Amino acid sequence: MRAMQYAKTGGPEVVQLVEIAPPKPAAGEVLLQVRAAAMNRMDLFLRGGATSMPGWKLPHVGGFDIAGVVTEVGAGVPRERIGYEAMIKAKVTGPLSRGRLDIVGISRPGGFAESVALPVECLAPKPAALSWEQAAAYPCCHLTAYYGLIVHARLRPGETVLVHGAGSGAGAAACQMARAAGARVIATAGSAEKVAKARELLKVDLAVDYRAQDVVKAALEFTGGRGVDVVFDPIWGPTAAQTSELIGRGGRWVLLGMVGGATAELTAAKIMFKEATIHGIVEFFAADDVVEQAFAMAHQGRVQPIVDKVWPLEKLAEAHRQMESGAFFGKIVIKP
Repeated sequence: MRAMQYAKTGGPEVVQLVEIAPPKPAAGEVLLQVRAAAMNRMDLFLRGGATSMPGWKLPHVGGFDIAGVVTEVGAGVPRERIGYEAMIKAKVTGPLSRGRLDIVGISRPGGFAESVALPVECLAPKPAALSWEQAAAYPCCHLTAYYGLIVHARLRPGETVLVHGAGSGAGAAACQMARAAGARVIATAGSAEKVAKARELLKVDLAVDYRAQDVVKAALEFTGGRGVDVVFDPIWGPTAAQTSELIGRGGRWVLLGMVGGATAELTAAKIMFKEATIHGIVEFFAADDVVEQAFAMAHQGRVQPIVDKVWPLEKLAEAHRQMESGAFFGKIVIKP
């Protein structure tokens, strides 16, 4: 079968189209014919050698946001699963998890291929209203948004959320999740075009171009000087000082990424005297019931992924370059 694989870390050019033997589902596993798989920032970090994860090794086929159809089952899996249309839960749980953080597309081969073998417990029903591309774009980012905003920050109707980087997959999902929870949403983005898309596609209450406008001033004016209740931050680095200024008393700061850098300098008093809390989150640590609740939002039609561009499988390296450039809004999807 065809797969996009890299045997060494480096730039996008290390991702190569290869022919490999199709996987055979082991006991408790299924073979999923991939209809679509979505890009995530972690795919770039692993490919570029910027980080590692438990069980990751070379050569590697990435892709942990996947949607497809079950075409074969391993021992112990009912044959009725054949034909099942699924989007997947990337984190493996139960006896097949090997007693560690075990993630399809990281510690196992992923969905940037024509087929992928994975534990049957990873299957979740594809929402009927979503296309294959949207179903692939949903799991990781929307779970992250739900886990951060609803579970950790305990977002309440009427509160105000500021989302940094609303043009990213996680940022777009957070804007939608916050609106579905009845909150007011301030979104930041890095261009006039992305600000316009945040208004049009995400229906945010206020969109701010962080390159051309004062984010702190805009947020404080919007809230009458009180500050925002919740901040959803996949950036860190340059956003940290801004957030410490604009977060209100009792605010909850959800930190889920370090795209802007791993370190930042904060003034303790600006957190302490506001009684603000910082919640570091990793969506792969979400419990199974939380995953089900997050996925239910798609089945209920309350949130819908924004797909920016769909690339053919053999153009995965170009998709990596697009994500690295920042020239996208929402999710980048790959189709075999």
